[in-house]
Parts: sequence; structure tokens; C-alpha cells
Amino acid sequence: MEILYTFTFICIAGLSFYFGKTKLRRFKKKGYYWSIGYQSSSDPFKWDPAKAKIYDRDQLPIEAITLADPFLFKHKNTLYLFHEVVLKSVPEAKIGVSVYDTDNSKWIFQAIVLDEPFHLSYPYIFTHDSEIYMIPESKQAQSVRLYRATDFPLKWELEKIIIKDKKYVDPTICFWQNRFYLFVTRKRRMYLYHSESLTEGWQLHVKSPIKFWNHGRCAGKIFEHNNILYRFAQEQAKGYGMGVHCYQIRELSQTKYKEVYVGSKPIFKPFGDGWAKKGMHHIDILKISENNYFAVFDGRSK
Repeated sequence: MEILYTFTFICIAGLSFYFGKTKLRRFKKKGYYWSIGYQSSSDPFKWDPAKAKIYDRDQLPIEAITLADPFLFKHKNTLYLFHEVVLKSVPEAKIGVSVYDTDNSKWIFQAIVLDEPFHLSYPYIFTHDSEIYMIPESKQAQSVRLYRATDFPLKWELEKIIIKDKKYVDPTICFWQNRFYLFVTRKRRMYLYHSESLTEGWQLHVKSPIKFWNHGRCAGKIFEHNNILYRFAQEQAKGYGMGVHCYQIRELSQTKYKEVYVGSKPIFKPFGDGWAKKGMHHIDILKISENNYFAVFDGRSK
């Protein structure tokens, strides 16, 4: 019996040590130094991150560890950047907003605009029926949550929990042919939902899961170009943050989904010895005018 007790104690101690170390490693990931690159291009599929300008934690008036998951939004001739912010004071990430200073070609941080007792990231922002909405990642809350701006850009309120009891990452929404489509990922499987209404009636697509393993996690907004949809996807087989790939969506309906790989290589991958030497995993593109595009992407330097 004493041997059994000893064995049980060793097992419990070992499991506690393992899960403690795992939790510690996950916490230390918050220390990864992600920052945001930005630049203009005449071609929305050709970018040179080595020549991009960089927006990082040192430019913030608050003590932050990292900036990531940038999304662009233009409102009343002002360009806004919504992004994940990890503060030094708390482990759970928040959503911040910055404004673009066109005269000096730089971002100016405004405030934390979304703060919950759980981790928030990937602030996917969009408009519908003259309202401004955001669907951030809220995996820790086991839900997909829709927020509405009540005083843009600083004040938001929870409009509806549109999917409950699911630990999905990087929820990516698009409105196509009078229907909403929502891409989400769980355990490297990508699922597709659809609905006529933004706030209710979400149904799992009959083809779900639509992607397995690699590239089964979105890397930014669904980009519409010349009436064609493109999905940016994260490289996962080589590790988290190891690149961004592009797919053209050929079929998207209540019963069908088909996408094809664009090109022969990732549009982004870690490079050099600078701001993105350890990782790249996100892009958002905004059309400024004919043959003029502006993009933000993120990179990890350590």
C-alpha cells in the first residue's frame, strides 16, 4: 500500500510539474515581441516587408509587451488601426486603436477600446447597415462575440453572442451574395458557418470542416478584389507564425465551398535579422484608390 501511495504521489507531482511548466511556457509567449509593419503598393498581392515602416511597443504611451493582429478601418477620411495589445500589467490581451498621421506617415495610439476579463485578439472590424461592428477572438470565453460601436472608435458594447460554447480562434466574417459567412478554427480544423442575419440563425456549413491541418486558420480579412474573394491563411505545419498564404475562393454558398491556392509560395514568411525574423502571420489590405493599396502585417523579432 505504501508503494501505491508513493507511486500516486509521484504521478500527481509529475502532472502538476508538467501542467505548471506548460502554463508558464504559454505565459512567456506573451513576451514574444510582435510588431506591425505597414506600406503602400500598386499591387494588393505584392508587398515587401523588408522595406515596411514599423509600429511597435516603443511607440506606445503605455507599457506594452507586444502589438499584433492589425486591422484597418477608414471612417470619415480618417484611417484607424485596431490591434491586439498585451500589457505588462496583465496576461490577457486587450484591443487598442491607433490613428494614422498622414503628414508624418506614422500611427498614433489612442486608447484601449475593448477590455474583458479574458484574452482578446484579432479585432475583425466591419460595417453593416450603417453600423460598425467588431468580432474579436474570444476563445477563452468559449464564444464568438459580436460588438457594436456606440461611440466610434472608443466605445463598444456587446451586441450578441452569435456562437456559444465553442473555443474558436480567429473568427473571420464576410458578406457575400446577401448572406453572411463566418470562418473559424478549432484544433487546426476550419469550420464555416452561414446566416441570413448577422445576429441570429447561424448554421454550420454542410461541408464543415472545410480545411484540415495546414492553412486551416485565417490570417486576416477576406479580401475582395475584382469581384473575387481571397482568403489569407496561416502557415501551421512549420510552426505558429511561420508565414501567410493566399487562396482564391472559387465557390461560396450555403451548400458549396471551394478554394484554390494562389501562386507557388507564401506571400509572407519570417526573414532577415530584424522585426520579423521569427514569424509573420497576418495581413489586412485596404484599397485607397485605383491602383493604390495600403496594408498592415505583423512580425515577431524574438
